[in-house]
Amino acid sequence: MKKNLHYQEKKLSRLSTAQISYLLDQFETAFVFFDWENQTLKLCLGVAAECFPAKETKQNQFLTVKNWYQTLKTDWNTTITTAAPLIAGSFLFDPLKKTTAWAGLAAGYFFLPQLMISQNSTQTIAISCASTVKNGSRQLSRLQACLAAAKKTTGRAQIQQVSEVQVASWQQTVQQAVAAIQAQRLAKVVLARQATVTLNQSLTAGELWQRLALIKQQNYQFLLKYQDQIFISLTPEKLAEFQPHQLRVDALAGTTARGDTLNQQQELGERLLQSTKNRIEHQIVVAEITHRLQELALKIEHPTEPQLLATGSVQHLYTPITAYGEVDPWRVLAQLHPTPALGGQPQQAALKFIRDFEGWDRGLFGGPTGWLDFTAKGKFTVAIRSALLTGLQAHLFAGAGIVADSDYQQETIETHNKMQPMLKLLKGRKKNERK
Repeated sequence: MKKNLHYQEKKLSRLSTAQISYLLDQFETAFVFFDWENQTLKLCLGVAAECFPAKETKQNQFLTVKNWYQTLKTDWNTTITTAAPLIAGSFLFDPLKKTTAWAGLAAGYFFLPQLMISQNSTQTIAISCASTVKNGSRQLSRLQACLAAAKKTTGRAQIQQVSEVQVASWQQTVQQAVAAIQAQRLAKVVLARQATVTLNQSLTAGELWQRLALIKQQNYQFLLKYQDQIFISLTPEKLAEFQPHQLRVDALAGTTARGDTLNQQQELGERLLQSTKNRIEHQIVVAEITHRLQELALKIEHPTEPQLLATGSVQHLYTPITAYGEVDPWRVLAQLHPTPALGGQPQQAALKFIRDFEGWDRGLFGGPTGWLDFTAKGKFTVAIRSALLTGLQAHLFAGAGIVADSDYQQETIETHNKMQPMLKLLKGRKKNERK
């Protein structure tokens, strides 16, 4: 049945962190995405329509969202001119291994918001989406009232316990992966593990965003709130940025510690650039992403040597890749995910190894997460350096790329380091700490 929605837009004064945080706590479903590259923010509040990408196991999750998105564009004509409506959400890492551990988010989640706010350095625009013009006006009025009532959140949640889950078992799996790679059954596989954090009181979405906003790093920050679950990430990895006839992808693989001083960071970064193990791991990712994009008949450009990207407590080898041509965002996401940076190589053999040996459901961890507007502009990140919060518990996730000469003790240290930014966030990192 055709369902017409009406869109209205309104210019706002620039939103403060306190206002954004307050708004997150006023809606059962919300999504906020901060883009460090161009200092823009997308805030989505309330549900006008929703989609669960992997609800039907036999259906490709990307095709499910594509068809839903196309229906929204076709049936719901827009008249706004300053900004475009968008859908936002997260795909699963592996829809063939979904369990009830992720509850309402177990099939992935996307939604068309009732209210979308787009903010950059020069303007803040709100778009309402409703079944009638009158309801849209009410939504904008509610938004104005919430902004006027907003106050800074003062959550005092503290960590009571941190437990890194089944470390010895994970180390054994790393050794099994190394053996499989040395036997040439794999070239690389990414193995992830968890830590469980118990809090003395729950954190609201607004309190979490208040803490996230203090972190000024080369990270994309997002928060997805659905019912009583909150999925958050401080991810350095952009999977795909979409513009008309152009696509940008990050190849991010090869990791070391950042160090406590600038000199240490430079020394560790130079060692990373010279590391044979990490250069091999990185080159596998660059070569495979390039190959997959070429299969879509896109023209590819990228530097011949990797750069360093320092973020949080670690730094990475990083190669930006640009592609040109006819870009179908959903086809690109399906073609890229999971890249060797999150799955492995060869792709299907690595995924089978992860399903058989990793022992838990990654859910949204490592899945493409972001937004796409009705003009086909958007950005999707890889949901790493992330956590799922439900009540008093938070589950932290981190992975490491395993190649032929990987050492399980070093990989344990690497994944421990990758969890630290999220752990500091839950502790309540103070503004004057090292970024």
